[in-house]
Amino acid sequence: MARETKTGQQRGFTLIELILVIILLGILGLTAASRLFGRSSFDAHLARDQAISLARQIQLRAMNNQDAQGVLDDCLVLTVQPDHFGPAACADSTYSGRALTTANDGMTITSPTLSAVRFDLLGRPYQLTNTNGRDYLCRTDDCQVTFTARNLQSASLCLNREGYVYACP
Repeated sequence: MARETKTGQQRGFTLIELILVIILLGILGLTAASRLFGRSSFDAHLARDQAISLARQIQLRAMNNQDAQGVLDDCLVLTVQPDHFGPAACADSTYSGRALTTANDGMTITSPTLSAVRFDLLGRPYQLTNTNGRDYLCRTDDCQVTFTARNLQSASLCLNREGYVYACP
């Protein structure tokens, strides 16, 4: 605000006033930007990161909860379906974590090769082919699970044949 001195000269804004206006404009700009872009632009990446944590948690529990014959508790299976990613339905949330679902998280889950993934004592992923046989997964390429958000952005999780779970590039 311009002020007039006794001699008739005008002074400009003080440095404090200018800094306060810049800070207020910055706060308003950040608030507007967060409402414009919102969380939805990160939904797929957040779901992928949560899925990596879930898969690693199930893998670790499966590696530690097998008997001497390598028989796995049926609740420690990683279930990959179009509307569900996470522990089997028999596992409670304290045992293996909360699953990602289409109903709760608004995600579409796609994977061409996975459905019910079990882990051996070394953490390698496999599926049962019959009561005695194991079909080890991801032999040549990494298995991939893609999460697609409501805004059609997607992010992928990869699982390699040795059991390493990571974010696909």
